[in-house]
Amino acid sequence: MIFLVVFGALMLILSAFYLVNSWQQYRQWVVPTIMLVLSLAATVYCTINLPYWHHSQSAQQTTSAVSSKSSLSSATGSQADSSSSFSVNGTTAVFNQQGSGATQEQKEMYLLRQLQKAYSKMGTVNYDSSSKTYQIMPTNENTVEALNYIAQNPDQAQQAGWSNLTSSLNQTSAQIKKIVGSGYSLSMMKPNDDQTALYTAKDGKQTYSIVNQ
Repeated sequence: MIFLVVFGALMLILSAFYLVNSWQQYRQWVVPTIMLVLSLAATVYCTINLPYWHHSQSAQQTTSAVSSKSSLSSATGSQADSSSSFSVNGTTAVFNQQGSGATQEQKEMYLLRQLQKAYSKMGTVNYDSSSKTYQIMPTNENTVEALNYIAQNPDQAQQAGWSNLTSSLNQTSAQIKKIVGSGYSLSMMKPNDDQTALYTAKDGKQTYSIVNQ
Protein backbone atom coordinates (compact mmCIF):
# COMPACT_ATOMS: atom_id res chain seq x y z
CA MET A 1 0.00 0.00 0.00
CA ILE A 2 2.90 2.38 0.71
CA PHE A 3 4.06 2.03 -2.89
CA LEU A 4 0.63 3.12 -4.11
CA VAL A 5 0.82 6.17 -1.88
CA VAL A 6 4.22 7.11 -3.30
CA PHE A 7 3.00 6.49 -6.86
CA GLY A 8 -0.12 8.56 -6.24
CA ALA A 9 1.94 11.41 -4.83
CA LEU A 10 4.17 11.41 -7.90
CA MET A 11 1.14 11.40 -10.19
CA LEU A 12 -0.30 14.26 -8.20
CA ILE A 13 2.85 16.34 -8.67
CA LEU A 14 3.07 15.54 -12.39
CA SER A 15 -0.63 16.35 -12.86
CA ALA A 16 -0.13 19.71 -11.19
CA PHE A 17 2.77 20.54 -13.54
CA TYR A 18 0.74 19.28 -16.50
CA LEU A 19 -2.18 21.53 -15.56
CA VAL A 20 0.04 24.60 -15.23
CA ASN A 21 1.87 23.89 -18.47
CA SER A 22 -1.33 23.17 -20.46
CA TRP A 23 -2.95 26.34 -19.27
CA GLN A 24 0.07 28.50 -20.01
CA GLN A 25 0.75 27.10 -23.47
CA TYR A 26 -2.60 25.85 -24.78
CA ARG A 27 -5.20 27.37 -22.47
CA GLN A 28 -6.52 23.87 -21.78
CA TRP A 29 -7.42 22.78 -18.28
CA VAL A 30 -10.19 20.14 -18.40
CA VAL A 31 -8.12 16.97 -18.94
CA PRO A 32 -5.23 18.06 -16.65
CA THR A 33 -7.73 18.99 -13.93
CA ILE A 34 -9.41 15.59 -14.14
CA MET A 35 -6.02 13.89 -13.84
CA LEU A 36 -5.14 16.08 -10.86
CA VAL A 37 -8.38 15.29 -9.05
CA LEU A 38 -8.06 11.55 -9.69
CA SER A 39 -4.45 11.54 -8.49
CA LEU A 40 -5.42 13.44 -5.35
CA ALA A 41 -8.30 11.06 -4.62
CA ALA A 42 -6.10 7.99 -5.12
CA THR A 43 -3.39 9.40 -2.86
CA VAL A 44 -5.83 10.25 -0.08
CA TYR A 45 -7.54 6.84 -0.31
CA CYS A 46 -4.26 4.90 -0.15
CA THR A 47 -3.00 7.03 2.73
CA ILE A 48 -6.14 6.45 4.80
CA ASN A 49 -5.91 2.68 4.26
CA LEU A 50 -2.28 2.36 5.31
CA PRO A 51 -1.80 -0.43 7.92
CA TYR A 52 -0.40 2.20 10.30
CA TRP A 53 -3.81 3.78 10.83
CA HIS A 54 -5.51 0.42 11.47
CA HIS A 55 -2.79 -0.49 13.94
CA SER A 56 -3.25 2.82 15.74
CA GLN A 57 -6.99 2.27 15.99
CA SER A 58 -6.47 -1.21 17.42
CA ALA A 59 -3.97 0.15 19.91
CA GLN A 60 -6.45 2.79 21.05
CA GLN A 61 -9.11 0.14 21.61
CA THR A 62 -6.69 -1.96 23.63
CA THR A 63 -5.70 1.07 25.68
CA SER A 64 -9.36 1.78 26.37
CA ALA A 65 -9.89 -1.77 27.61
CA VAL A 66 -6.78 -1.64 29.77
CA SER A 67 -7.91 1.66 31.25
CA SER A 68 -11.15 -0.08 32.21
CA LYS A 69 -9.23 -2.81 34.02
CA SER A 70 -9.47 -0.91 37.27
CA SER A 71 -13.26 -0.92 37.01
CA LEU A 72 -13.33 -4.71 36.75
CA SER A 73 -10.73 -5.14 39.48
CA SER A 74 -12.36 -2.71 41.88
CA ALA A 75 -15.79 -4.11 41.08
CA THR A 76 -14.79 -7.62 42.07
CA GLY A 77 -12.83 -6.78 45.20
CA SER A 78 -11.18 -9.39 47.39
CA GLN A 79 -12.99 -12.43 48.73
CA ALA A 80 -13.12 -13.06 52.45
CA ASP A 81 -11.88 -16.33 53.89
CA SER A 82 -14.93 -16.86 56.07
CA SER A 83 -17.28 -19.58 54.85
CA SER A 84 -20.27 -17.34 55.60
CA SER A 85 -19.16 -14.07 53.98
CA PHE A 86 -17.58 -12.61 50.89
CA SER A 87 -16.42 -9.11 49.92
CA VAL A 88 -17.25 -7.28 46.70
CA ASN A 89 -16.81 -3.57 45.99
CA GLY A 90 -15.45 -3.14 49.48
CA THR A 91 -18.77 -4.35 50.94
CA THR A 92 -18.89 -7.55 52.95
CA ALA A 93 -22.10 -9.51 52.75
CA VAL A 94 -22.41 -11.69 55.82
CA PHE A 95 -24.76 -14.65 55.66
CA ASN A 96 -26.22 -15.89 58.87
CA GLN A 97 -26.49 -19.63 58.86
CA GLN A 98 -30.23 -19.96 59.17
CA GLY A 99 -31.69 -22.67 61.28
CA SER A 100 -33.57 -25.73 60.12
CA GLY A 101 -36.76 -23.67 60.14
CA ALA A 102 -35.69 -21.70 57.04
CA THR A 103 -36.95 -23.13 53.78
CA GLN A 104 -34.73 -23.44 50.72
CA GLU A 105 -36.71 -20.70 49.00
CA GLN A 106 -36.16 -18.37 51.94
CA LYS A 107 -32.42 -19.03 51.77
CA GLU A 108 -32.40 -18.34 48.03
CA MET A 109 -34.22 -15.02 48.42
CA TYR A 110 -32.07 -13.97 51.36
CA LEU A 111 -28.95 -14.76 49.33
CA LEU A 112 -30.35 -12.76 46.40
CA ARG A 113 -30.78 -9.66 48.59
CA GLN A 114 -27.24 -9.97 49.88
CA LEU A 115 -25.82 -10.38 46.37
CA GLN A 116 -27.77 -7.34 45.18
CA LYS A 117 -26.23 -5.32 47.99
CA ALA A 118 -22.73 -6.67 47.40
CA TYR A 119 -22.76 -6.04 43.64
CA SER A 120 -24.66 -2.73 43.78
CA LYS A 121 -21.71 -0.73 42.43
CA MET A 122 -21.34 -3.07 39.46
CA GLY A 123 -24.98 -3.49 38.53
CA THR A 124 -28.09 -5.46 39.48
CA VAL A 125 -28.60 -9.11 40.39
CA ASN A 126 -31.55 -11.31 39.40
CA TYR A 127 -32.37 -14.89 40.25
CA ASP A 128 -33.65 -17.40 37.67
CA SER A 129 -35.27 -20.15 39.71
CA SER A 130 -35.78 -22.43 36.71
CA SER A 131 -32.02 -22.72 36.14
CA LYS A 132 -31.02 -21.94 39.74
CA THR A 133 -28.81 -19.10 38.47
CA TYR A 134 -27.97 -15.77 40.04
CA GLN A 135 -27.41 -13.34 37.16
CA ILE A 136 -25.31 -10.21 37.51
CA MET A 137 -26.43 -7.52 35.04
CA PRO A 138 -23.64 -4.91 34.77
CA THR A 139 -24.73 -1.27 34.59
CA ASN A 140 -21.61 0.57 35.75
CA GLU A 141 -20.38 2.56 32.73
CA ASN A 142 -16.71 1.54 32.94
CA THR A 143 -17.57 -2.08 33.63
CA VAL A 144 -20.01 -2.18 30.72
CA GLU A 145 -17.35 -0.72 28.41
CA ALA A 146 -14.76 -3.27 29.50
CA LEU A 147 -17.13 -6.24 29.22
CA ASN A 148 -18.35 -5.17 25.78
CA TYR A 149 -14.74 -4.91 24.64
CA ILE A 150 -14.01 -8.42 25.99
CA ALA A 151 -17.10 -9.79 24.24
CA GLN A 152 -15.83 -8.36 20.94
CA ASN A 153 -12.12 -9.10 21.55
CA PRO A 154 -11.78 -12.23 23.72
CA ASP A 155 -8.05 -12.43 22.95
CA GLN A 156 -7.56 -9.13 24.80
CA ALA A 157 -9.48 -10.25 27.90
CA GLN A 158 -6.50 -10.65 30.22
CA GLN A 159 -5.38 -7.10 29.55
CA ALA A 160 -8.80 -5.87 30.65
CA GLY A 161 -8.66 -7.64 34.04
CA TRP A 162 -10.73 -10.68 33.10
CA SER A 163 -8.81 -13.05 35.38
CA ASN A 164 -9.51 -10.83 38.40
CA LEU A 165 -13.21 -10.84 37.66
CA THR A 166 -13.51 -14.59 37.03
CA SER A 167 -11.45 -15.47 40.10
CA SER A 168 -13.79 -13.38 42.24
CA LEU A 169 -16.87 -14.97 40.68
CA ASN A 170 -15.48 -18.46 41.32
CA GLN A 171 -14.89 -17.64 44.99
CA THR A 172 -18.34 -16.11 45.33
CA SER A 173 -19.83 -19.21 43.69
CA ALA A 174 -18.06 -21.40 46.25
CA GLN A 175 -19.57 -19.31 49.06
CA ILE A 176 -23.02 -19.64 47.49
CA LYS A 177 -22.65 -23.42 47.60
CA LYS A 178 -21.98 -23.27 51.33
CA ILE A 179 -25.10 -21.21 51.94
CA VAL A 180 -27.78 -22.79 49.71
CA GLY A 181 -26.14 -26.04 48.65
CA SER A 182 -24.85 -27.48 45.38
CA GLY A 183 -26.21 -26.88 41.90
CA TYR A 184 -26.48 -23.08 41.95
CA SER A 185 -24.80 -21.00 39.27
CA LEU A 186 -23.50 -17.43 39.22
CA SER A 187 -23.38 -15.72 35.82
CA MET A 188 -21.92 -12.44 34.63
CA MET A 189 -24.32 -11.41 31.89
CA LYS A 190 -23.50 -9.47 28.74
CA PRO A 191 -24.40 -5.79 29.16
CA ASN A 192 -27.95 -5.03 28.00
CA ASP A 193 -28.57 -8.70 27.19
CA ASP A 194 -30.21 -10.81 29.90
CA GLN A 195 -30.11 -13.90 27.67
CA THR A 196 -26.33 -14.10 27.13
CA ALA A 197 -23.78 -14.95 29.80
CA LEU A 198 -20.13 -13.97 29.46
CA TYR A 199 -19.04 -16.17 32.36
CA THR A 200 -20.71 -18.74 34.59
CA ALA A 201 -19.47 -20.55 37.68
CA LYS A 202 -21.18 -23.36 39.58
CA ASP A 203 -20.13 -24.70 42.97
CA GLY A 204 -16.94 -22.65 42.80
CA LYS A 205 -15.83 -23.82 39.34
CA GLN A 206 -16.06 -22.33 35.85
CA THR A 207 -18.69 -23.89 33.63
CA TYR A 208 -18.65 -21.34 30.80
CA SER A 209 -16.41 -18.52 29.62
CA ILE A 210 -16.73 -16.51 26.42
CA VAL A 211 -12.94 -16.23 26.36
CA ASN A 212 -12.60 -19.99 25.81
CA GLN A 213 -15.08 -20.21 22.94
